Amino acid sequence: MRVAAGTWRGMAGILVATLVPGCRSMGVANGIANAADGSSDAQASLASPDASTPSDEAIPQGPDEELTGRGKHLLEAISRNDAQLATDVLFPRDGWVATREGSDPGKEWEKRVASPFRRAIRVLSRRYPDFDRAKFVSFEMGRAMVQETPKRHGWRKPLWTIRESRLTFVVDGRTRMLPIREMTAWRGAWYVTKLR
Repeated sequence: MRVAAGTWRGMAGILVATLVPGCRSMGVANGIANAADGSSDAQASLASPDASTPSDEAIPQGPDEELTGRGKHLLEAISRNDAQLATDVLFPRDGWVATREGSDPGKEWEKRVASPFRRAIRVLSRRYPDFDRAKFVSFEMGRAMVQETPKRHGWRKPLWTIRESRLTFVVDGRTRMLPIREMTAWRGAWYVTKLR
């Protein structure tokens, strides 16, 4: 029995949509997506029916211009000791409220994400006064991407996290790196959930 090529692609897409959300690492997810048809169908399969807005669990691409711009904002925030300059790289409060279990996710976001982020910016700014001369070089994602398991008092959805990303910059001709402890994906973009 012959099956049309389009039918095979459709079946492969269903397979990817079924298996990718349960994968625990980026390597496995990429392997399934590439086996299906060599493209980024995993990204499309995780998108919501409204194609303009990715689903909460969508896997973002690697660093792009948008993330690079937000990385520059982070470096500027540290150099000026002003966390407000990098709010676009911080995991959004609305996303936290929409994806976390708990009696008051908004209060939890302030306690576990926003306050530690502001504190880390302040500490880094004081510890490295020469950051005011820093020139941005690159934003590199960590290697091990993990899909978090939904659990009580945790994520309600299987969001993706990545640890040990790096912000690379130059100060007075010396290359330096700032490790970023944890980033979490939400709606197809990466955000800092733990800076230090």
